[in-house]
Amino acid sequence: MISEESEIKPKRIRIQSGAMLFVCIILVSAFLVYWIQSHQQEPSVSSAAHVHALPAVVNNSSPSVVEPDDIDLQTDHVTSASSSDLVLTQTASRKPLLPDLDTVKEGELESTSWQNPFYKLFWKSRGWQFTEDGMESAADQLSVATFIRPYQKISVSFRVQVEKKFPDFELQLLTRHPDHPDQVLVSSVIHFQNDAVSVTETAKNTSQELKRIKLDLSRPEPEAVPVRLVGTGNRFVLSIGRRRVLTCAQPALQSGKECFLCFLTNRQHVKLTSLRIEGE
Repeated sequence: MISEESEIKPKRIRIQSGAMLFVCIILVSAFLVYWIQSHQQEPSVSSAAHVHALPAVVNNSSPSVVEPDDIDLQTDHVTSASSSDLVLTQTASRKPLLPDLDTVKEGELESTSWQNPFYKLFWKSRGWQFTEDGMESAADQLSVATFIRPYQKISVSFRVQVEKKFPDFELQLLTRHPDHPDQVLVSSVIHFQNDAVSVTETAKNTSQELKRIKLDLSRPEPEAVPVRLVGTGNRFVLSIGRRRVLTCAQPALQSGKECFLCFLTNRQHVKLTSLRIEGE
């Protein structure tokens, strides 16, 4: 009996020791798993806390700073608004200047031929300066000048001061709308550039280029270059430097109707001299 009991005791001890070791392993494993999971979650929590705390810090330190998404939205809004304002400003400033009906009827402009009419009273203008020798546009704004006597057929000749490059400007013939005296029914625009001349018809807020030619109008030395435009009511004939450079059909809407001569520049200094206007 004694020997049997002595053999059973070591077996029980070994079983209890094994069970305790198993429990310890489980506990240590559980602790390791918990420790690993807790350390994996801490960066996320820390990052989230940092993100949520950041706006409060930014708002307290600098009220003008906003989130990137807000910056994009506000930038788009400002760009759109400024673009709209620019378009409206350009449209309003480029609106042709038509002489008042009373000015045309009461003006002493019965003569059809005019040599150097560089008197401000003969023009409805903005931005142009008139002297005895000529007229000059402002270089810092859009300049418009409309001669107050209308013509059905017109011949215009003048000289343009060219330093090296031919200045960018427009010569327009404006036909008044019969039902709206302050509006233009149709306009013919001759656009002068250093490397091209074009003729465009504008009516009912739509424009159509009638003709364009490429040419070099630059000069090696400063020179007053002669320009002449003849409008017969059906056709334009344009000469530059005493050389015919362009012929083009005149818009049908202007045939038989009165036109006003207009010079327009956009932030370009243009000096015109030796102006002669005649026709009927």
